Amino acid sequence: MRLKKQNVSIVRPEDYDLEAERAAVIKFMQENGLEVDAEFIRQITLGDIVEVYSVPENTQIYRNTEFIKHCSYTTEQMATIPFPKLFWRSEDDHVTLMHRASQVVSTEKKCVPWDVGNHQLVESLHPKKRTFEIQMGVIAPCFELKTQARRAWASTLKVSFIFEWGDDLT
Repeated sequence: MRLKKQNVSIVRPEDYDLEAERAAVIKFMQENGLEVDAEFIRQITLGDIVEVYSVPENTQIYRNTEFIKHCSYTTEQMATIPFPKLFWRSEDDHVTLMHRASQVVSTEKKCVPWDVGNHQLVESLHPKKRTFEIQMGVIAPCFELKTQARRAWASTLKVSFIFEWGDDLT
């Protein structure tokens, strides 16, 4: 087997409409009766993937266009196949991320840094096991407008394509 090395892609400003991405997150929040710290919106930067996950299910309920650009899975796959079957990362990284998300959702009121190291993520169902380096950005709890109950959490991250296995993968 041989690895197919890839250059890390650099996000060009003309390929990422920062204001449109921020507006889309705000619209999603409004349409779903949620609010997030305004600082979270300001912290979305060029090339960020933005995701929102439900609480307590930890189901992805929002993904921005940058996520869609990088992910090889369809919307249907994302909605019907559990995350651990679609993606693989080390158990230590997974536990660290889930612990931090739980901590933020239960105790924080504002946007905070993830404060975790970079990790690798593999598209498990992709035939060539596409692999990415993930750099976590910020995370914030999302509150239900009417009750102020903690209903979700929002996150930013940057992703760099590392490699995929060659055609001779058996």
